[in-house]
Amino acid sequence: MRNLIYLIVPLLFLFSCTKDPEKNKLLEAEIDGQIYSFNGTAEKFTDYVNGQKTGYEYQVYNHDRHSFLIEAYDATFTKVLFTFPEFEAQYVVELDGGQSKTYEAVSGRFRILGTEHGNLRGDFSFKAKNIANPLDSVMITEGYFDIFLENSDRTFPK
Repeated sequence: MRNLIYLIVPLLFLFSCTKDPEKNKLLEAEIDGQIYSFNGTAEKFTDYVNGQKTGYEYQVYNHDRHSFLIEAYDATFTKVLFTFPEFEAQYVVELDGGQSKTYEAVSGRFRILGTEHGNLRGDFSFKAKNIANPLDSVMITEGYFDIFLENSDRTFPK
């Protein structure tokens, strides 16, 4: 009987432990007609200047052979739609041989659809030009993200 208790107690403990749910990382976009899926990260920074809340900065990004960084700042604390130039976006493509192309948004939009269960959801589309060759551009459409949102505070002096 005593041996049975030594077996049951660890089993009960093992089955009572639950794993945290998987954090969403979905970042998708159609780039010049081809759909890509990435593991993304979303961060929301609350900015304070001299103890006074001044705004939110949203960042959606990934690090991969095709990388995104989308940033938007909201000093109204209510904004959900950012049309260019109210947001910045950068798309970087790593080429063979250690080279890369960096594209920056010249038009488009970034929209926050909401938060649910700790995840930030939204969509985006933009046209981006190569910073080294303005004749080289890409269209990024059907962009969507559903990513676990990390919240942080940033404080700045006057």
